[in-house]
Amino acid sequence: MQIEGAKIFITGGAGFIGSHIAEELLKQGASITVYDNFSFGTEDNLSHIWKDIKVIKGDILDYEHLQREMKGHDIVSHHAAQLEIFLGVEDPHRDLEINTIGTLNVFKAAHQNQIAKVVNASSACIYGQTEKSTSEDYLPVPNWAYGVSKLAAERYGTIYTLEYKLPVINLRYGITYGEREWFRRVLTIFIKQVLIDKPIVIFGNGQQIRDFIYVKDAVLLHNLCIKYDSITGGSYNVATGIPTSIVDLAHLVQEVANDVLGKRAEIVYEEINEGAFSKLVPDKKRNIAELKMMLLDIKKAYDDFKWKPIVKLREGIEKEMLWAKENLHRWKKVYYSYV
Repeated sequence: MQIEGAKIFITGGAGFIGSHIAEELLKQGASITVYDNFSFGTEDNLSHIWKDIKVIKGDILDYEHLQREMKGHDIVSHHAAQLEIFLGVEDPHRDLEINTIGTLNVFKAAHQNQIAKVVNASSACIYGQTEKSTSEDYLPVPNWAYGVSKLAAERYGTIYTLEYKLPVINLRYGITYGEREWFRRVLTIFIKQVLIDKPIVIFGNGQQIRDFIYVKDAVLLHNLCIKYDSITGGSYNVATGIPTSIVDLAHLVQEVANDVLGKRAEIVYEEINEGAFSKLVPDKKRNIAELKMMLLDIKKAYDDFKWKPIVKLREGIEKEMLWAKENLHRWKKVYYSYV
C-alpha cells in the first residue's frame, strides 16, 4: 500500500517506537491517528508533530472505544503494550491482559473495520534463553511472562491472518534504542550515569550479549511491511545481527562521552543478585532470569525487503546521548509497579 494518503491508526503512538513511527509516516504523507492511554507514552514524544496528527486518549482494553475510533482507517500499527519485565513478574495477569487480550481486541476491531493490514509490535523476548543467533523459525521458549504474553499475541495474529484474511505482520524487536527511549534499560542507565558524572556500572561480568538496533532503522522495516502488498503475514526479526557484549557497550558509551561531551567516565563492576537492587545505581534492579544472549538473524527481512540497518551503534549512541543531555528531566526514575 502506498503510504502517502493512507489513513494509519497507531496504538501506543505516544511511546518511544510509536512516536518515531508516527513522525516518519507523517513525513511520507500519511494521515495519522495516535491512540494511547499515556501510561508509558508521553505528550512530549509527540510535541513536535502534535498539531499535524489526531491524538485520542484511549485504552486497547476498552474495545468499544477502540473499535469506534479505528473506523475509517486503512492500516493499523499496534504498539500499545506493557513493556517492563519486572511488571510482568509482579503481576503476570495484568501483563497478559494488556499484551494479549489488548492485542486480541486490536485484531478484532481491525477485522470489524475491514483494515487492510496490521503491523504488530512483538519482541525478541519470545525466544527466551538462547545460545546462538536465532532466526524466525527458532522454537520460542519464553523465560519471562512478558515473552509469553507477546508470543500468545503473535499466535492470535496467525489465526486472524489465516482464518479471517486479516494480514498481521509481527515485528520481533531486538534492543531498540535512540532518542525518546524510556528509562530503565542498560544503555539509558549507562548514559544517565555519564551525564550525572557517576561511573558506568556493569552488573556481573558484563559478558551478556545483546543485539542493538537504532530506532529509525527499525521504523524503516516497519514501513516496508506496510508498503509491500505481497507481505500478508508472518514475523520478522528487527535487529542488526551484530553481537555486542555489555562490556563493549560500556566502553562505547565511555568513548562517545569523552569525544562528544568531554566527559571521562569510569567503568566499575558490581556483583549483584538477579532481582536485587543495585547499591550504585539508584532505583535499578538487575533483571530476573537475565538473558545471557539476545542475538537475531535478520536474513529474512533482507531477503524479502532488501532491508538492512544503516546506523552503526557508536553513531546511534551519540544521537541518544545528545538527546538525553537536553532531556535528562525525562529520565527521573525506574518504575517497577503499575501504581
